[in-house]
Amino acid sequence: MTNQTNELDKMRERITERGLMLFDNISRMPIFEKPYTSPFIVISISHRGWMKAIYDMKLVEFQSHDLTMVPPGHILYAKESSEDYLSSLLVISPLFIEKLSHNNHHFTVNPLEYQYNSTFHLSQEQYEGMLGNFRMLNCISQLNHPDRDELLANQMEIGTQLMEIYLHEKGIVSTQVYNSPQQLLNRFLNAIVKHFRESKEVQYYANLLCLSPKYFGSIIKENTGTSASDWISQYVIVQAKSLLRHNKGLNIQQISYQLGFTDPAAFTRYFKANAGLSPKEYREQQSREA
Repeated sequence: MTNQTNELDKMRERITERGLMLFDNISRMPIFEKPYTSPFIVISISHRGWMKAIYDMKLVEFQSHDLTMVPPGHILYAKESSEDYLSSLLVISPLFIEKLSHNNHHFTVNPLEYQYNSTFHLSQEQYEGMLGNFRMLNCISQLNHPDRDELLANQMEIGTQLMEIYLHEKGIVSTQVYNSPQQLLNRFLNAIVKHFRESKEVQYYANLLCLSPKYFGSIIKENTGTSASDWISQYVIVQAKSLLRHNKGLNIQQISYQLGFTDPAAFTRYFKANAGLSPKEYREQQSREA
């Protein structure tokens, strides 16, 4: 599986139809040489070796027995890996999660929600438990049986409860105060994913979180080293670059509207201010380098 990004994109309909798929024995992550924003929940378990990446503007390194969760809309940019790197990816459709939650009111997915610190090291026992659960989910997903979805819901409930236990043991998730800096950051980054087309202003997100812009900005800066406005603009620019580079059928005007700009001129000004060149110049540069 040498070009996993394309495979995930090609298999989007199949993943959505099945609800989830397990990609085993991945020797390189799927997003080499370009940022990737998945429409799915992607949970990775590293078996051996290491891989370095940028995840939501933060440099991360995945080691053996690390578990990593990347929710839809968040950006992962794999940079390099060791020659012996090996992992498994469990890819889950958010629509399927919604379906299971609707049909099974006991079903909860709290551990699958976004965390800024999204990589967790598992003990040998935890690693074997999560990997076994991944493979059982994959087997059930391939069944042609009327109880398939109920079985998947039950197995996912087991998996999420195991994950929650592991995270609690590390002092993560429910042990954190809702308005702690960590949880505020999680809520802010999720809000960017959901609302960046509506607004790119810090005050908008501060209002969503019921905080004053000054206090909100100071919390984000103190805990990440990056300003709230930079978090917003860099997310927008990565989305813009992805569209410009990989969607040749879309013109600048269409891309500007997809990103929530009122007109192409506003998009061009924003892109140039944050990327150092115009959208047209960036697209031409990428064409020359291809």
